[in-house]
Amino acid sequence: MKVLGPALFVLFCCFTSAAQAPDVALDNSLEEVRDKRNALLVVYKSRVIDAGDRERAIIEDVLKADPHPKGRYRWVYSQLAKKLNKYIHKYKSLNAANGLSEADYVIFFNVVEFRRILNTPYPYGELFVIVKGSPETLKPPRVVWRAKKVLYAEDAISDLIKDLKAVRGES
Repeated sequence: MKVLGPALFVLFCCFTSAAQAPDVALDNSLEEVRDKRNALLVVYKSRVIDAGDRERAIIEDVLKADPHPKGRYRWVYSQLAKKLNKYIHKYKSLNAANGLSEADYVIFFNVVEFRRILNTPYPYGELFVIVKGSPETLKPPRVVWRAKKVLYAEDAISDLIKDLKAVRGES
């Protein structure tokens, strides 16, 4: 029993750390978008979660999503766009794309839930930056940055802007 207890504890620690380990393929770096200027903002609520190939599922959601959402997703979109527009006007290192064809990369907010606090809705979700693929260089579209956790929409976009400023040398 003295040997079995510590052995089970070590095994438990190994499994929990493996379950919490971040995606190895995603280095969470915005280096690829340092010189890219055209970004498309997309807000969408994913209906299906694919745990097997999460990156592919995220990219498929972006392709399904309407770049101009309606209803309460339009409200979330305008909250995020307002913060991005302040960044655009101040630094002039980013342009808003109207469609996927003219975008260099996509800023995708996946709405997970709306929390109501004092009768006010707060959208929570995951934020991703997806670089478009290039058929010439045989590079598929890929997620290059993601928020560290599910966040309130404005906090998530603030984290992205902070990282964009850091990678582009803006203060």
